[in-house]
Amino acid sequence: MIHIRPAGSAHRGLGEWTLQRLTAIYMAGYAIVLPLRWLAMPGLSYEAWRHWAGAVSVRVSATLFFVSAIIHAWIGLRSVYMDYLQILWLRLAVVILTAAMLAAVLVWAVGVLWGGAG
Repeated sequence: MIHIRPAGSAHRGLGEWTLQRLTAIYMAGYAIVLPLRWLAMPGLSYEAWRHWAGAVSVRVSATLFFVSAIIHAWIGLRSVYMDYLQILWLRLAVVILTAAMLAAVLVWAVGVLWGGAG
């Protein structure tokens, strides 16, 4: 019996495309709704804004925004690296540095949003 190996990343194209579109839709919606929400709160004091920003729903939506942005960036940058960085060690180094940077951004964002500074 002949065993055929899967083609690896060749099967991830549609999933990555879909995930990138979903993250883009969430980020676009967030970028539209957030300023509208701010405009609906005229004359807001710092304390009132801080109370609003500390709400769990605001923190969750902001966390989802950062997670979406990082997933979106990872898929796009990884595709560019795979297409244009032909030297394997260079591509690996850039991918590792990018992953570390994106992980650091996520840790920072979660720390700012949930770090108990309130």
